[in-house]
Amino acid sequence: MRKGYRVKATALFLACVVFLFLFFGKKGKIYAEASPFGWERMSSYTTYFNVEDKGRCENISIAAALIDGATVQAYGEFSFNKTVGRRTAEAGFRQAKIIVNGEYVLGVGGGVCQVSTTLYNAALKSGVAVTEYHPHSLRVSYVAPSRDAMVSSECDLQLYNPYSFPVCITAQVFEGGLRVTFYGKNEGDRYEIISNILCEVPPPAPIVKEGNTDEIIRSPKNGVKSEMYLERYKGEALVSRKRMRTDEYRPIQGIIAKKVAQPTNKIPFSACLFGEKLL
Repeated sequence: MRKGYRVKATALFLACVVFLFLFFGKKGKIYAEASPFGWERMSSYTTYFNVEDKGRCENISIAAALIDGATVQAYGEFSFNKTVGRRTAEAGFRQAKIIVNGEYVLGVGGGVCQVSTTLYNAALKSGVAVTEYHPHSLRVSYVAPSRDAMVSSECDLQLYNPYSFPVCITAQVFEGGLRVTFYGKNEGDRYEIISNILCEVPPPAPIVKEGNTDEIIRSPKNGVKSEMYLERYKGEALVSRKRMRTDEYRPIQGIIAKKVAQPTNKIPFSACLFGEKLL
């Protein structure tokens, strides 16, 4: 009986060792590599999403887990697409809404752009340079205009670490939110992102379709032209202010249904009276 107990205890111990290795091994290596720099927090940025959209939530969680713990070495580069990989069903990504040619359609990996966008904003606030980004064709709800970073099989988000020390990226998903944080060495700089809407772009006249009832199938929405500035502070003193980008997001054309009057074969009452008089 004592022998059986020892076997169980040994098995439990080995299981705990394997768990600790798998759970902490990756991050333990990362933190050990950069321990000389103290791992100070450089920046953090949070966006929010609808927890009812299960497919989108799952895609955000998968992409966030894939960038969590990534290290960008001193003067090194980071590619979102190389880190996350292809967004396929085989990789676990599910169907959710994506934007294609100015239209919302279902596609595998919908929601991953929220991860790249959150990473983009955290990178700017840390002083890490963005060397490649792409805006959406439509304005998105989870970030202000000119603060988005769309990714696809052909469009990447790429970063460059201008510092003499590596930086570590963490990404945590919580109930209804995603937070991306950069760690490295805090040199006292603070970055603020300023988004301005320059003007609104009205949508074209709505598309009218025949239907059984009068209804709005898709509400129209104005597009916008916008710009984004990046400000750098030392303490409370503004050191620099640079316009980083200008963008134009398409308007959304409305679609309405109009009830079509059904044709009738009945003879009008007035025609019956007129015929009766002729007789």
